[in-house]
Amino acid sequence: MNRREVLFRVGGLLLALPASRVLLACGGDTGMGPDSLRFISSSDLGHTHFFTLQLTEITSPPAAGISRQTSNDLSHTHTVTLTEADLDSINAGNTVTITTSNDDNHTHTFAFRKS
Repeated sequence: MNRREVLFRVGGLLLALPASRVLLACGGDTGMGPDSLRFISSSDLGHTHFFTLQLTEITSPPAAGISRQTSNDLSHTHTVTLTEADLDSINAGNTVTITTSNDDNHTHTFAFRKS
């Protein structure tokens, strides 16, 4: 293999690696069923997170609200906290914007809206 072939193959690999990450993020089990809604966060520091709400959490929100982790990306998660009032507002068709906990020195924003 000559120098040009090596450079071409390494260059192709460098292009394929980021593309494979995108394809992996798009494929596989979404974790969504017919009774849930999946939301994607803002893109911060070059990545996003997912958060799933069960329809029952929106239609019959718990008095204490909900607080749980986002999907894991780049070896970290964030906490999303929605109050009972937030969940009622989403159920009414309003958009509720929530900022996640600050983990790994950054936050993300979710815009929750029942479609």
